[in-house]
Amino acid sequence: MTVDLSRRQFLSASAVLGGGLLIGFRTGAAHTAEGAAGATFTPNAFIRIGADGQIVLTMPYVEMGQGTYTSIPMLIAEELEVDLKQVRLEHAPPDEKLYANPLLGVQATGNSNAIRGSWQSLRQAGATARTMLVSAAAKRWNVDPASCRAQSGEVRHAPTGRRLKYGELAADAARLPVPEKVVLKRPADFKLIGTPAKRLDTPSKVNGSAVYGIDVRPPGVKIATLAQSPVFGGRVKSVDDAKAKAVKGVRQVVLLDDAVAVVADHRSNRRRSIRGRLRRMSAMSTARWRAPSPRSRRPTRFRSSRTRPWSR
Repeated sequence: MTVDLSRRQFLSASAVLGGGLLIGFRTGAAHTAEGAAGATFTPNAFIRIGADGQIVLTMPYVEMGQGTYTSIPMLIAEELEVDLKQVRLEHAPPDEKLYANPLLGVQATGNSNAIRGSWQSLRQAGATARTMLVSAAAKRWNVDPASCRAQSGEVRHAPTGRRLKYGELAADAARLPVPEKVVLKRPADFKLIGTPAKRLDTPSKVNGSAVYGIDVRPPGVKIATLAQSPVFGGRVKSVDDAKAKAVKGVRQVVLLDDAVAVVADHRSNRRRSIRGRLRRMSAMSTARWRAPSPRSRRPTRFRSSRTRPWSR
């Protein structure tokens, strides 16, 4: 499995790019597919199949160690009759109307409900894609769709032995109307769901190719860091930011009530400017605390409503 963060806005573009098929799902609503020149399905698009046969799942959840990047693809792979390794993930763009967690009402991952929230909708999205691919093959062969079946990423016609891969059928399937109702597989027929599976995200995390939120660098993004008072309730008294602003790449020094932020082009700019350049923060506290620096471990007391200057 690979994760592609570069095509977040595919919903606004054509669904058929070189014969690609975009599948959308919406509960209780009819929707149609347009012509191959610009076919798109209505909101909640989760599946895209290209002319190369690559199956892309637009993932509405994040991986936090709970196995979401493996379990959620299993739902569509099961209904599509494909191997789990044939599914590639793309993160869903921020859009609660399309990708909100149905059990939380917001676009979020949590409460251990990703499978419960996706169980019906993603399986139905996969079954819809499978049904349309079978119909496209039957139409091309001029046979009854009931005589065809999906298996291992292709549609097969048992009486004649003919077969077509999903990629070969993507453009034709995109021209078909989306069925309002499809038949889901029975649990007794499951091949993937309920079976042990190796985590698909493990290799990229081991070899260092995994992309985390902190790794994302959209064009023009800036980096910021904070200098905060070491005492709970501390407030900024004054800041001499002249030297910080003199560092090449530093764009702005922002004063907050209890912290100072340096905004820069790169991490190195940010670190250089904040070390030793932001002075004289004032702390107000009635509690006992220990200085965070290992060079000063004596407990310090403050009286109520008294201030004491602090500097790094």
